[in-house]
Amino acid sequence: MAGSGHKPAGFALKKGAAAARDINVTPLIDVVLVLLIIFMVITPIMIYEMAVNLPDKTETVQRDNLPKDQLLVAACEDGTIALNRTVLSLEEVRDTLRTRLRAKAKKTVFVDAHPDAAYDRVVTLLDTARDAGADRLGMASLKTPEKFTACSPAPEPVAVPVEGPPVTP
Repeated sequence: MAGSGHKPAGFALKKGAAAARDINVTPLIDVVLVLLIIFMVITPIMIYEMAVNLPDKTETVQRDNLPKDQLLVAACEDGTIALNRTVLSLEEVRDTLRTRLRAKAKKTVFVDAHPDAAYDRVVTLLDTARDAGADRLGMASLKTPEKFTACSPAPEPVAVPVEGPPVTP
């Protein structure tokens, strides 16, 4: 066979025909498009979404009308944490929240943060509130640094004089 001059079928070239040197890109494009479609279908499934219930209408509540048992956790600018305007450690916040949430039917905690507070600190507060037993988390709206008061001490109650005869001890 070596000297018979017989060539296997499929490998014979016509005289004067040049071998194709270009790569056929059509199968490559087909494969890339199929992969693109697969990733487009799978990507929305892979995205983890957090359920958010946004209110239809928001109302501004006066400070005097706030519920006394409302829980507000705040991330302060300096990295400290405040629960209802009292600065506490993260462990104290977790323990206090756990204790106070046990007694509540609606286990809602509001989270506020100074505009310059670290993002990871806010996420830690959200995780801490959830770990303490909060069923719902509320996020306070973004405020200017001047209007952020969740880390400042609560104002002292003002004594109002009562009319009537003086009380003698």
